[in-house]
Amino acid sequence: MSARPRPQRHPSAVILFCLAGLVGIGVLMIYSSSAIYAERIYGSPYHFLQRQILHLALGTALLVFAAKHPYERYRRTYPIFVFLAFFFMLLVLIPGVGTQVGGARRWIRIFGIGFQPSEFVKFSLIIWMAGFLCRKKGELHQFSKGLLPSLIVMGVFFFLLILQPDFGTAVLISLTLFIMIFVAGLRPSHMILSLSGLAGMGAMLVAFSPYRLLRFLTFLDPWADSRGSGYQLVQSFLAFGQGGIFGVDLGNSKQKLFFLPEAHTDFIFSILAEETGFIGVLFVVFLIALLSYKGLEVALRCPDEFGRNLALGITCLIGLQSLLNLGVVVGALPTKGIPLPFISYGGSSLLMNMFMVGVLVNVAEQKIDV
Repeated sequence: MSARPRPQRHPSAVILFCLAGLVGIGVLMIYSSSAIYAERIYGSPYHFLQRQILHLALGTALLVFAAKHPYERYRRTYPIFVFLAFFFMLLVLIPGVGTQVGGARRWIRIFGIGFQPSEFVKFSLIIWMAGFLCRKKGELHQFSKGLLPSLIVMGVFFFLLILQPDFGTAVLISLTLFIMIFVAGLRPSHMILSLSGLAGMGAMLVAFSPYRLLRFLTFLDPWADSRGSGYQLVQSFLAFGQGGIFGVDLGNSKQKLFFLPEAHTDFIFSILAEETGFIGVLFVVFLIALLSYKGLEVALRCPDEFGRNLALGITCLIGLQSLLNLGVVVGALPTKGIPLPFISYGGSSLLMNMFMVGVLVNVAEQKIDV
């Protein structure tokens, strides 16, 4: 008798499982890493936890909406998204409208609620690129008709992001869009030329910006100024070292006791490593990798070109952002101020990431090739 084939789980079910695991870990770690800080600053240890749970509820509603909303409609409405993204990016640069925090002007307030336009820009440019690649399918090998128009649009938003300044998000979006173009059929020579130009521009932005240059030098040797510019990264190293294999148990982190800055946001993974150890780190990396793998599977199996491009862009964005964040906290990359998707505290990031996962689920639910 032949063995009965094992049923394969639908990609969307696995994607939602990974999402549930990541946001659950995120809620737990946000409370653990922020309770003492929140009680001292806001008078309640639940300040950030309550806000993140509210963000999660809104994000779940957006996810359900996106999962039920046919993704094909974004192909017709992408100009609206791009226009709004451009409009919001201009608003955030206006003094009195954009909110400046830590020397960066990245937030605006809508009806009293803080919103980070760069998160909206990510999805807007992905749907724009997905449609652009469909329209230019036979012309991607031509520089003037294929690559150049996309470089102009990308360059405009790159410039607006640098003005905030938000160099990390500018690099993240650029890499995501370049991957989408390359997979769609861009000439390797054009890809190499474009990435070389991006790298050269990045080098100039670092060289002529004192704070970016300091970040880069700190990345090369954080111990050279362990009480100054290298303090945050050194404290992150200590958190990983103290965590060992099994961690110091939930709630017992020492680095969150005002030693590690941004413990509940960009460096929350360091606290997770300290409290849950190498085992916890592996589990989170596994969930991110599995979600990314299933997202790529959705892209490969989707018979519709626009849906395929959309799924690829969303998956690459989430995967690359996760890699950048993990690279920063372990000292493999310079500090960029990029949160860990679904885990770091932040309303705009969580809302848009959950919305994009909803879109990915909608693509996955379409009729697929076997």
